[in-house]
Amino acid sequence: MQKQGRLLLVGLIVVLVGVGLYLVLQSSSKSQPADKINVEAVQAQMDAGQYTAARDALEKLVAVEPENAEAHFMLGLTYFNLGDYAKARASFTQAMTLEPQRAAAVHHNLGVLAYQTGEMETAVTEFKAALAADPNDPDSHYQLGATYLQIAISTSDLAYLQQAESEFEQALALAPGKPEALVGLGTLYLNQNRIAEAIALLEQAVQGNPQMREALFALGMAYFAGGDIAAAKTTLQQFLDTQPPEQWANEAREIITQLGP
Repeated sequence: MQKQGRLLLVGLIVVLVGVGLYLVLQSSSKSQPADKINVEAVQAQMDAGQYTAARDALEKLVAVEPENAEAHFMLGLTYFNLGDYAKARASFTQAMTLEPQRAAAVHHNLGVLAYQTGEMETAVTEFKAALAADPNDPDSHYQLGATYLQIAISTSDLAYLQQAESEFEQALALAPGKPEALVGLGTLYLNQNRIAEAIALLEQAVQGNPQMREALFALGMAYFAGGDIAAAKTTLQQFLDTQPPEQWANEAREIITQLGP
């Protein structure tokens, strides 16, 4: 399965790494006539964050080419980025109906949509379906692990922690050093008070991705939990230097204040 145009959205809830969103575009086997809307130009708009313009172009395209699976898939991506999850779900599903070989990517994305709307059990079902279609996809293993971790923290069900750990480990076995999985597993260890193991994984993630907000925040919290106040303050300041969203920034500032001068 060819993957293009990856988009990563990772949220922080205290020290919980949120689901990493990979909306995967697949190359269509159908060529586009010269007098039709240029899909590559629309992709360029999406890459530039011009989702409204891309949506408008793609809506026109699917109106004249209702069997263009790639256009439906790309339209789902634009809807997602514009927050219209119902239409995104419909577009992704239509893409899979037209081209069943897109099952892994579509189920993956439907899992992301379910996660975004708080439907965690549905997210689990969709990520499992994605892995049934493509069992060697590290992204879906990571996503499933992140979903299990969210459920575990919200329900205090230790069984979900074990499942999350297994999925993160599978993601790392398939993609050694995958930063999202390192952060996910490190966060899980932190919640289990396995501080030294958490620090080791999170330091590895930061070493390879020094601007990764999630890794910096979780590592700062791990240093704090381990009693290394100086390292905690330095790392959380590095997190603030990445100019994170204000909610996350305020949380980090509060922790730094609690740590003292």
